[in-house]
Amino acid sequence: MNARILLVTIIVALFVLAPVAYAQPAGKHTSVSIPASDPFTDTLIDSLKQGGFRVSQGYAKLYTQQDCYDHTYPVLKNCFGANPAAPYVLPVVQPWPEEYVDPALVNAFVETDPGYSATYRLDEREALVIYGRMPPAGRYMGLQTFEFSEHGQWRPKDYDLWANTPNLSIPLQYLFTTIPPDDPTSRRIITLSSLGDVVNSAVMERQLGGEDPFGQTLYFITTPSDSTDRAVRKALQAQGVADSHIFTEQIPRRDNLGPIGPLGMGKNAIDFFTAFRYAVPADTDAAKTWRENPPLTVLRVRAPDSIGPVQRFGSLAYAPRTANSELDMAGDLQNLVDAVCDSVGSTTNLTGTDCVSPQPASSFLRNLVSDFDWTGPYCRKIGMDCLGDQQEAAYYFSTPLPTGSGEVYAVIAPLATETGNAVYVGLSANDAAILGGVPEGTLLDTQLKGSADVYASTVNNTGKFFVRYFSKDCSVLATVPGAADNCTTISGMSTQGDPALQGMIIISLRNYIAPGTTSGPDASLLLTPRILMFTP
Repeated sequence: MNARILLVTIIVALFVLAPVAYAQPAGKHTSVSIPASDPFTDTLIDSLKQGGFRVSQGYAKLYTQQDCYDHTYPVLKNCFGANPAAPYVLPVVQPWPEEYVDPALVNAFVETDPGYSATYRLDEREALVIYGRMPPAGRYMGLQTFEFSEHGQWRPKDYDLWANTPNLSIPLQYLFTTIPPDDPTSRRIITLSSLGDVVNSAVMERQLGGEDPFGQTLYFITTPSDSTDRAVRKALQAQGVADSHIFTEQIPRRDNLGPIGPLGMGKNAIDFFTAFRYAVPADTDAAKTWRENPPLTVLRVRAPDSIGPVQRFGSLAYAPRTANSELDMAGDLQNLVDAVCDSVGSTTNLTGTDCVSPQPASSFLRNLVSDFDWTGPYCRKIGMDCLGDQQEAAYYFSTPLPTGSGEVYAVIAPLATETGNAVYVGLSANDAAILGGVPEGTLLDTQLKGSADVYASTVNNTGKFFVRYFSKDCSVLATVPGAADNCTTISGMSTQGDPALQGMIIISLRNYIAPGTTSGPDASLLLTPRILMFTP
């Protein structure tokens, strides 16, 4: 072989074997994140490779509300209602050489190193492996993998059904979305739909036999194959990892409405998105340190044929829900609504447009599961974006609400941490123009507790409720008892997004994990939160 042929052969080989590289935006410098190296990881990778596994190492990166503004909305025209109460940590992976890489998803969540992505496809024999030291003490953490997108189109009748649904909480353009967005020729739709329950701190504590999972070194395997799961577990156990510290996220073969797939590396295969979330830390400084440099290792592994035939996991199944019934306090809630109406109406120049009987449907927050049946299987069936649905919260939304003419909104609801129905509660104002959080617009149960006590002389059980106001000008409530300390000023709204929704907010309420269970509370046993509009 002469020198020229040899040189060409080497170049072609390097091109074929090299990982897929992404084009970066012109004029933008990207710093390269070097995957962490440590003796455990080096030994594990060597062991897996000696067993015939293909192994690729990625890295973990923080996804914040700012990333939604800088990346997600500009690329996908949707911030997906990301929980503003806590940022996410995303595994960023290196595509396999034969894997289709969608150019429309470059830097769609975070700015990644060239040749890496926050979404990925899965072979039947493949697994995503994430491990490391968990964050310091808090009230919640959880890992969840979603189907992010699939090949196909939705049916006009399904689109029309939701287009004609009254008091729809989420604007339609966020529910039926393509990649790229607004492309009528696209054959790729976003589903962002759940594939099972979240591996949350309650699940971890239960498997650890009651031990606190925070601060421990834990291991997570996401795979469609039971045989791959067993092989990876065996490799971890050979390095001294206790089986109780290994958690498997099963990608099911099907759900109750149809098959999940196809898997594989091809252009028409489904792709996945995984996120780790950590909320309500006991020490905010320690939490900040952990989040800024997550001590997590990310591996992609593919098992060899030698481990035997693929054994896919079965059907998707969600854990059952339960709750402490709040229904016997329905009269107290209505009395509190009436008291707020009287208080605001008698001490300000505001008119309570919802302070009528019967109250309009728009003054009730809607539950995405019980009211709309938005679960992963349903969303995949009709080709709808499920906005990262999960079963670990009772999740409520208002309709889009204007803020530009002096409107004031009062949210009145049971405080689920006080009724025994949540380990934490998050109340948020979301910018409807991008479906993303509003800066400083998120409150936790600790900030809501006691806010209804000013009405204790006329309303029973006020300690189990909260009252929170939202407005661009909270000073108009200066004469309302208790309002001065319980009003959130809406500011910092995005200048990008849907012009028709500019200046509008969507209020969301999340009640996370019924104590003693691993799932969210059963919404049928909860009282429906109210939202009252007051106008000048």
